[in-house]
Amino acid sequence: MTSVLIVDDDVALRTTIYRDLTDQGFAVSLAQNADEAIAMLLDRPIDVLITDLRMPGADGIDLLEQIRSASTRTRAILMSGYASARDYQRAIECGAVRVLCKPFTPSELLQAIRQAVDCETGFRGSIHGLSLIDLLQMFHYARRSLAIAVDALAPGHVFLEDGHVIHAVYRELDGEPALRAILAMPAGSLRTMVLPPSTPHSIARDFQALLLDSLRTLDEDTMDGRQDELSEFSEDTSAAPAAPASVPELSRVVERLRRLDGYAAAVLIDPDAGVMLGGDGDAPGFDGHTAAAGYGELYRIERALVAALGTGDAIEDVVITLSRYFLVLHAVAGQPQLLLCAVLDRSASLGLARYAIAAAAAIAAVSRRPRC
Repeated sequence: MTSVLIVDDDVALRTTIYRDLTDQGFAVSLAQNADEAIAMLLDRPIDVLITDLRMPGADGIDLLEQIRSASTRTRAILMSGYASARDYQRAIECGAVRVLCKPFTPSELLQAIRQAVDCETGFRGSIHGLSLIDLLQMFHYARRSLAIAVDALAPGHVFLEDGHVIHAVYRELDGEPALRAILAMPAGSLRTMVLPPSTPHSIARDFQALLLDSLRTLDEDTMDGRQDELSEFSEDTSAAPAAPASVPELSRVVERLRRLDGYAAAVLIDPDAGVMLGGDGDAPGFDGHTAAAGYGELYRIERALVAALGTGDAIEDVVITLSRYFLVLHAVAGQPQLLLCAVLDRSASLGLARYAIAAAAAIAAVSRRPRC
């Protein structure tokens, strides 16, 4: 049973919250000031503390600062009808999971408590520089159940259960079309919320396949749009000889990779022959021809080793960490004779890069597919 401590000098509000939470099955304790609250926290474990901001003596912010040493496992919620922007910032800095503005509804209080319980382990706070795909991967591997709110020109929501995307909503869209629309957002802010009960299951596909297909679809839509824009101004090239069907245009393959922070170069390798079929970018100290011979052989050895284990599994990527670069080797889908090697500097996000590389390799596989 979750234990909750309510700290407020307003007897009427304190009693009302006590009654509501007791009816919901929580073990509720009461304190009228910060000193009483600290004494209770030192005496017994408390899961969630709900404190008012304005109280005689030490206020809610003072209490938040004290509980970090008095009870490290306790998660705090601050409530106030007068909190300023500075109060809000200080509360978050002191570890508050939520700041509730009075008056709030019982459902808002319950949601805040659920979020506080979810935060009992792990870190929380404000971060920047991560993409939505980075977060989706982290929550997938951690098997988390939560909702991600994506705030941009129009808000979107992605819902995960046990690490799998089960639903997405964006404007009038839901399911996979909504997820693709959210992934196409150029920028915005992200925040997590408690997974609402009875969330619809509009998405049922495997996580890895879902993200890869979504990214590939976005890339193909982008390419189709650019081709449509250029077609009106293109000269007639019907008589031009076609490039070999087995080697896709590298410019199409690395279109997504060029958008990555930390992208340095990419090469297409024939691992069986050990030769470089094409290259893009310039990474100082990286020789594409030497890489083609050495890394092509390395990939063949790794692939043979996995096959010999008889697990029925397959290699998705081989990541090589050098002093200056990450090298990611990825087999082109549908063309196993081709190997894409992406060169990234050490500031790059490997998680985002792996998905981008997989999407680029998928484009390589379909770049010569006849279009209707």
